[in-house]
Amino acid sequence: MQVTESHRYHEHLQNYWDELKGNRKFPSENEINPDDLADIWSACFLISIDDVTRRLGYRYSYLGESLIEAYGDDISNPEITMRLVSSSGAPMIHKFDEVLATQAPVIDESEFVNLKRLNIRYRTCLLPLGIGNEVTHIIGCMRWKVY
Repeated sequence: MQVTESHRYHEHLQNYWDELKGNRKFPSENEINPDDLADIWSACFLISIDDVTRRLGYRYSYLGESLIEAYGDDISNPEITMRLVSSSGAPMIHKFDEVLATQAPVIDESEFVNLKRLNIRYRTCLLPLGIGNEVTHIIGCMRWKVY
């Protein structure tokens, strides 16, 4: 499905997630197919959750090119951006905690100042992925603008 201006990215991701999960609490990470989300994949991210990452902060296993740009880094060096946004000071960190605690989707609207000192306003959709009753990943997408 192609995303149009009237069909927001987060709605597209949530509909995809709902379809995958069926009657379960949430789908698993291995069910996510980037080709199915090609229209919004550059605005998506995937976070891996395990005991090590919870002690050290959340770790992105995928961060779309559009999001690397939002954080103010050069897309040719995504590893640096992934380290910066995975720190405990990242703007969405408490929302990640909320997804883990509730095991349910979370929508967030907020803002932050990126590495280039630009004010970024964003809207994001965070969705749990896992097996049984355990959240193992969070998938999300973020639309943003410079203000």
